[in-house]
Amino acid sequence: MKKAMSNLAVLMLMAAVVLAGCGSNNNSPSNQPQTPQQENTPGTNEGGASGEQSPEGKTVAFPLMGLGFEFMVMLNDSAKAVAEAAGMEVKVFDANVDPNKQAEQMQSIIATKPDAILLSSVDGALIVPSIDSATSQNIPVFGVESKILGGDYLTWVGYDNYAAGAMAADYIAEKVGEAGGTVLEQRGLVGGTGADLRSEGFNEQMKKYPNFKVVTLNNEWIADKAFSNTLDAFTAYNDIVATFSANDEMLRGVVSALQNLGRDKKVGEEGHIVMVGVDGTPTGLERIREGIQDASLNQDAKLMGEMGMERVVKYFQGETEFERDTMIPPSIIDINNVDDPELWGNIMAQQSN
Repeated sequence: MKKAMSNLAVLMLMAAVVLAGCGSNNNSPSNQPQTPQQENTPGTNEGGASGEQSPEGKTVAFPLMGLGFEFMVMLNDSAKAVAEAAGMEVKVFDANVDPNKQAEQMQSIIATKPDAILLSSVDGALIVPSIDSATSQNIPVFGVESKILGGDYLTWVGYDNYAAGAMAADYIAEKVGEAGGTVLEQRGLVGGTGADLRSEGFNEQMKKYPNFKVVTLNNEWIADKAFSNTLDAFTAYNDIVATFSANDEMLRGVVSALQNLGRDKKVGEEGHIVMVGVDGTPTGLERIREGIQDASLNQDAKLMGEMGMERVVKYFQGETEFERDTMIPPSIIDINNVDDPELWGNIMAQQSN
């Protein structure tokens, strides 16, 4: 009897041990939900979800429309300053305002597999296949300055070019007055997104002023073409009262043409040709001070370059949400505010002194 009781006690003890062991397994790591391991893939288009947490050591390709312009030099310098402060390497590619060259550069860039691309496009439509080619290989594309017209880019920050053209039209109409006359439009590259939008905004707004006639000169951003085309225009039209230039650079050619014609009257003088540009370059601001140029629509190259590259930095710090398109509004620069030290053109001039 005692032996039977002893055996029963042993069995009960063994059962308790087994039950205790089963209970402890409910809290074991093998039965807990497992957190998926995030794949650390350079250049993934998912931002912070890729596991990237630091921009240091990353390589950013920076294909630019063209470095032959003061605006583009400041855009490049300000973007590079942000990248270098974050420990990133920037490789710059100058397209020289050639959309086909930029498309070829993009294919070469993609082959090197940078961690990201910050793109200032020559033609916002023609570059779309290159953008999609990059993102298909998990290289994120960020846009800056010229508007991108499609494709799988992550985010874009730039300028309200249409509004700039419209503001220029209003400014010219106000300065010339009801007498009206012929206005020369110094147009940028046909097909270039910024040039197209500035032209559209200007021409649509000028329709509100029936006493004015717009004559468009296709100069492709080049001052030398503006020079020759302006000379021809003054031969063809005898009532030219103003000119709108899609950038300040082309006004250099216009000023030379007016000097050749003996029509280079300053602001306030009889016979002055009202001149409005875009960008707010150091050269444009100096012409405003001298009374040669009336105004420029400020396009903040410094702010734009900084904002564009800051989004790349944030991406590598893990940020996943970006505003798709961000437009910086234009503002008028004239004799009343030309000495504002915050204007990028003045900052650039100060840096070069």
